[in-house]
Amino acid sequence: MKRKVEIAGGGIAGLSAGALFARRGWEVNVHEQGSEIREVGAGIYIKNNSLEVLEKLGVLDRIRGQGTVLERAQIQFADGTVKQERPLRDKSRVHTFARQVLIEGLRDAALEAGVNIVTGSRVTGALPGKGLLTADGGLHEADLVIAADGVHSAVRNSLKMGGGFTELPTIINRYLVEGRAFTSQPKTVEHWSGNRRIGVTPSGPDHTYVYMVAPAWDAKAARFPIDAEDWSRRFPKIADLMAVLHRAEGTQYHYGLVKCPKWSVGNIAILGDAAHGLPPTLGQGAGLTLMNAYALAHLVADADDVAAAVAAWEQRVRFISDRTQAWAVRYDWFTRQWPTSLDFARPLVAWSFGQFKCLNERMRVADRGLAQAGIDMMGEARP
Repeated sequence: MKRKVEIAGGGIAGLSAGALFARRGWEVNVHEQGSEIREVGAGIYIKNNSLEVLEKLGVLDRIRGQGTVLERAQIQFADGTVKQERPLRDKSRVHTFARQVLIEGLRDAALEAGVNIVTGSRVTGALPGKGLLTADGGLHEADLVIAADGVHSAVRNSLKMGGGFTELPTIINRYLVEGRAFTSQPKTVEHWSGNRRIGVTPSGPDHTYVYMVAPAWDAKAARFPIDAEDWSRRFPKIADLMAVLHRAEGTQYHYGLVKCPKWSVGNIAILGDAAHGLPPTLGQGAGLTLMNAYALAHLVADADDVAAAVAAWEQRVRFISDRTQAWAVRYDWFTRQWPTSLDFARPLVAWSFGQFKCLNERMRVADRGLAQAGIDMMGEARP
């Protein structure tokens, strides 16, 4: 008899977990409250740990032509000087895509694996040992429940475990701009000027992904649409881009942080942003999600005791997400709160992030994937 998993949320976490469990013979229902599967946002960085999972699912081959394989990552100051440069290869490889390209690739992989996607289904909570609760009064019984319903997770909140979502005092604007006029080379560049940052990267053959980050207390930076004259004054080398962004459609929101005391409660697993939402400073939101989804299916799908296997999954892999989240918060603090009186020292700190191997490896622990947790992506988990 097939075992069944009910999943709250039809985003990256829910669709990837659904596809992975369906491929292992489970009956899978994914509940998405929207009327269609759609990703809100602009571009997305997909790093080595994400790419390993997408390769296993066959999604990377499906979407590769719609993305960009990056060769280098730079930090440039406002005067155009390069303060850090890293090659992006091997365990540091990075691809970029439009977010909608990734979500459609995962949706198609899930459907092909036999996942049942239920749109217009709003999840309100879950009962350990029983199943998923929906707004229509339904109890969807399951052997496993996965809470993949985002930073404001209704499932996590229904379990009364404490923790939750905290808004951070950093704002980010995101844009997906038509064309590659500003990104002729396969590199991502983060421009720094005081406490403001602008990231510019190619995102497929026909688009450029741009993000703009500033402290929430910076009133001029918080204007939306942007004050092109003010941003151009701060970033004169890319002033032409400011004029484009002033007219472009984009989104603005605050960074956020999720504290989740437990990822496992009986037969309920909390996955993705619901478990470890973090500032996007290291580009690992999707990476942690895909990696943890793979580990969950790998360790739970064939287990006799689902609840025990879910608890073991958390114990085995959580350290990677906790360390990455901590470093993402530190990086946000550094770029937001660094005193202007110490701006003379900022280049040295930026340089050290790239040059000191021990620091870089700690900060980018997630890039190295599940091998750190004893899980071989080619086969079995090591004891």
